Formats: sequence, structure tokens, C-alpha cells
Amino acid sequence: MAKFTYEIAIPNSGTYEVESDRELTDAQAYKYALQQAGQTTTTPPAPPVKEDTSPMFSAFKRGLDITSRAVLPTAVGASTGGYFGGASGALLGSVLVPAADVVGSVANLAMSPFTDYRLMPTSQGVQNLMTRAGFTAPPEEQTAPERVVSAGLETMTSVGKQVPALANLATTATTQGGRELAGRLATDPTTQAVVGSTATMAGQGVYELTNNPIASFLTTLGTSLLGIKKPKTQQAVSEEAMGKIAQERYDALDQMGFKFKTPEFVADMKNVTANLRAEGYTPKAYPKIAGAIEELTSSTQPKDWTELQALRKIIRGAQKSTDPEEKRLGSILLDRFDNYLMKVDQTKVESGDTKVMSKTWSEARDAYSKMKKSEIFTDMLEDAKLDATKYTQSGAENSMAAQLRQLAKNDKRMAMFTSDERDAIKKAAKGDIPQNLLRFFGKFAPTGAITGGTTAGVTYYDPITGVAIGAATLGSRAGATKYRMGTIEELANQMRTGSRPVVTGGATRVLPALGTQAVIQSPSLFNQMPAIDILRERRIREMQQSPTARGLFSNQ
Repeated sequence: MAKFTYEIAIPNSGTYEVESDRELTDAQAYKYALQQAGQTTTTPPAPPVKEDTSPMFSAFKRGLDITSRAVLPTAVGASTGGYFGGASGALLGSVLVPAADVVGSVANLAMSPFTDYRLMPTSQGVQNLMTRAGFTAPPEEQTAPERVVSAGLETMTSVGKQVPALANLATTATTQGGRELAGRLATDPTTQAVVGSTATMAGQGVYELTNNPIASFLTTLGTSLLGIKKPKTQQAVSEEAMGKIAQERYDALDQMGFKFKTPEFVADMKNVTANLRAEGYTPKAYPKIAGAIEELTSSTQPKDWTELQALRKIIRGAQKSTDPEEKRLGSILLDRFDNYLMKVDQTKVESGDTKVMSKTWSEARDAYSKMKKSEIFTDMLEDAKLDATKYTQSGAENSMAAQLRQLAKNDKRMAMFTSDERDAIKKAAKGDIPQNLLRFFGKFAPTGAITGGTTAGVTYYDPITGVAIGAATLGSRAGATKYRMGTIEELANQMRTGSRPVVTGGATRVLPALGTQAVIQSPSLFNQMPAIDILRERRIREMQQSPTARGLFSNQ
């Protein structure tokens, strides 16, 4: 006989009595009541997750998947290779997929006379696996611009993985030749990433337009020439450091009791300033110059190093005058003063042991001379910034070019330089072929009324051509300015070095790495063998048209 009785009300069904010889929970009693009512317990289905199908989200997901398809094969291959094989493994892993494509194409070529069996290109197999994993937008479904961007991303990933591995091999490779080769291929990662991806995208773009693997490869290789750079030279200590060296040597001379004979110094300064009248100098018109001359020819102060430094600061103040003519006269006076200090004879020293001071005196004059000559070129850069508004068409570049020509033509100023330094200055004033080409095209940049109107007119009738011309000429103008600044900085560096700086990196130092990238990353891989490329493309089309085709990573 039942010990426990439960009365359960079920909505839309009725009330039921549940009897049991043991005590039940409410849930258990309700379950038995449902059985009596002929119902079963069911869990209501969860509402379906509504997928975001907005155009923005779809575009974002497509872009993310395209990026993943471009980046993951190389990144995973390099990371896996690095885990198992260190730097060498990372390098091999980064090119595993394209290398396997080549091997597969050669195998298909060898098998073609004997069987219809063909291996699917490994790159296509990897993409098929990614499609099965849920990635959208396989390469065959991408638009031409998407494939171009994808090629660039693949190259950037390749560079990002290969360069660290090559840099490691440059110090750890077992052979000297291997270390040197790795070092060359690891040169300038930034240039490799930027130029390499640009070249790859250019080649992919040509391939999309022409479907010609040879044209694509040549375009990729040719665009790699953008990696040509200015030679990298040995860098001397800074101008500030050179000034400190001179200061330290002159301080040492000062501690030794160094002092010029005042009458001889004053007489020499009168000779230095005597010819300024021929340059148009008059005391009333140019008070800063007059004040400097008064101090130079004064006999009230001892002519020790402290006084010489003070005199030079006074002349530099006149040289920085806002009056252009006074500034010019200040520069002339400063050159004459510096030339005197660089060439003055020790017989005009009033006190100090000349034997002890000889070496210090030589070092002081040498450092001072280098600082002074370097200062001429750093002043050019500063003046160019101020003169930029005077040259609306070519800007600061024209100012720097004009200053170099003026210096090269000034025999008196050029006399302070060595023969090698004079040759370098004259060469810089003339400009080399890249400089002059950039400067020529930069003249057509839309920065003036005529050039701006011309570019605007072309853009109105043909926007693509107009924008391209405007961008190219503005880029040339900026490139010419940067190139000229680099030339002047190199001259300043040569002055501080004291000799022609040793070239530590040639202009083509990045090209071997870029050429290698062009071969590996070209849309038509290793186009030196067009037959292999044609077979590869043919096999991809066969696999796409026949889902049941046999081969590596096929759909069987």
C-alpha cells in the first residue's frame, strides 16, 4: 500500500494523483504525473543564434580570412621549422610551400608521359585545407585587387620570418661563405619589407592584367631596383663631440699657460679685418660687425683660449644677423678668423713650453679645423630651411644646391679644404644622375600657379593620369630634397672624419635579398622555367574543374 500520495496539477491537462511507497521530490512527482498524462519532458529548443550578415561585417570577415590565407602558411611553416631546426629550420619552413610547389611541378612533368596521375600543387592543397577549416574567400574566388594585396602580405610575412633567421645564421653558420651569404640576405629589413612587398604586388598586378608569368616575374624583379640606396659610409663623431675634443685640448693648453702675444695678435687681426671695406663694410651700417672688429683689435684683454672663444662667439652672433648683408660679412669675418687660428705659427705664442704643447696644439687645431669645416655644411642645412619659402617650385633643395655652387666657386673659402674635400664639394655641387633626375621631375610638382594649374587641368580630363603625375612629381621633389640633404650630411661627415669615409654598405646592398624575394614570391614561381609554371597553373585548373581528381590534398 502506498505510503505517500502527491496531487500534481499539469497546465492544460488536469490534476493527477501520484502514489509511491517512498518519498519523492517535487521534480520526481511531476515527472510521474507527466507520464500519467501521456506527456514527456522536453527541453525547449534554444533560440537560433542570429548571424551578423551586415555588409560591413561580411567585408571585415572576408578581409580577415584573406589575410589569414596569405600569412598563416608562411608563418606556421617558419615557426614549426624554427621549433625543430632553429634558424635553419625557420628559414626552410618559410619557403616550404613554394619549394614543394616546384618539386611537385617537376614530378608532374616527369610523370606526364607515363600516367594521367598528377600531384596537386601544395599551395593549392593548403588553401583547400583552410577552406575546409572554415576560411572564406579562397584565391580562385578573390578579386584581382584582393590577390594583389594578398601577395604583398605574404611577402611581408616572409621577410618578417626570414630576416631574423638569416641574421642568426650570419653569426652561427658553420662556414665563412654561409655566414657572409646570410648576412647579405639579412641586410636592411625595413627596405626588404617595403620594397619587397611593393615589388611582389606590382608583379601580381601585371600577372592579373596579362596572365603572362614572364612579364610578372620581370616586373617583380625590376621593381626590386627601388631598393638601390645611397652608399652607407663610416660615421665620424658628431660636430658637438668634435667641438668638445677641441675644447678639451685648448683647455689643456690654457692650463699649460698658453697665451698669444697680444701685439702680434692685434696686428694680425687688423690685417684680417682690413679688406672688409672692399666687401662693402661700414661701421655705421653694420654695428655687429663693428663691435666684433673692435673686440678683435683690442689690446686690453689677454689673448688666451678663453678670450679666443669669446671672440668667436661675438663673430658668430654677427653671422646670425637677420640682415642678409651683415650675415654675409659675418661669415667672411668668421672664415678669416678661423683660418688664422688653424694656421697660426707657434712663434706668436707668448708663454708655454712649445715642446710640451706641440702635440696638444696640433690635436687642438686639427679638431677645431674639422669642426669648423663640418659647421659650414650644417649651416647650409639650417639656411635651407629658412630659404625654403624663397624657392616655391623646388623649395629647400634649390637653396642647398645654390649654396653648394657658391662654395665651390669661392676660391678663398675652398682654400681651407684638402684636395679630396674640394673634389667632393664640386661633385656634390654638380649632382649625380639620380639627384638631377629627381630634381628635374620635381620642378613639375604642383606647387606653383603654372604647375598647379597644369596638373589640375590634366586631372580634370583624366583623373587617374592627373593624380599619378601629381603624386610622381611631388614624390620626386621630396626625394630630391632628401637626397640633397643626405649629400650635404655626407660632406659634413667627411670633414669630421678628416679623410674620405670608408664605404660600409654599397648602393646595391639590399638587392640580393630583394632579388631572392622576387624569385620566391613572384605570382609565377621560378619563372626561369616557364614549362613548370604552365604545368602548375594547368593542374590547378584541372583540380578546380574535377572535384574527384586524384592527387595530394585532393577532395578524395
